[in-house]
Amino acid sequence: MKYLIPLFILLTTLISCEDNEKQNKESTKISKKNDAIFKEISKKWQFTFPESKPEVKASISEWNEWQQIKRELEEKPKTSLLAFQMKVKNVSEKSDSLSLTVPESFNIPQVRSRLVTLNTKIKSLDTYIHLEDIPQKRVITLINEINEEIKGVYTQMDEVVIKKAIPKEIGEEIMIRALDTTRLARKKFQDEIIENKDQQKSEETEE
Repeated sequence: MKYLIPLFILLTTLISCEDNEKQNKESTKISKKNDAIFKEISKKWQFTFPESKPEVKASISEWNEWQQIKRELEEKPKTSLLAFQMKVKNVSEKSDSLSLTVPESFNIPQVRSRLVTLNTKIKSLDTYIHLEDIPQKRVITLINEINEEIKGVYTQMDEVVIKKAIPKEIGEEIMIRALDTTRLARKKFQDEIIENKDQQKSEETEE
């Protein structure tokens, strides 16, 4: 009996050491994988904010919510995967307000739709980068897709400026006024016809 207790302690110690060894190996494996993912994301973490027309540039420079996200995305984390996770979480929280705060001159369905799509992509990145087993390829794909959506926002806003400028370039305002004048003349002519018909009916009734 006196040998059982020391034997039990020895077995317990051996099992405990074996478990710790397994945990250490698993921890080391996860750490190496996360380091590899960190390095790969670091290579791909590059967001481009295109040059735009002066009118767009002026509005965006005063658009506080956009500027905050721009600064966040342009600053690349340099320490760890956790730093990337915190960065993406912060951007995700800020992106919710984009479609609600777009400058008035660009507050149209097409621009808002682009911003909603951008927000959706950022939310997806936030989800995937926080998974225990991070799908590296999907994360990198989303970084590229977010870049495309950023480009799309600028393109859509540039189109708004271009469309506003078109009437002045081809004299459309003059054409519109001419059409309005023609419509008014046509209406006046139709009113005169109706008035003449009413007058004729009135005269026939009197006879």
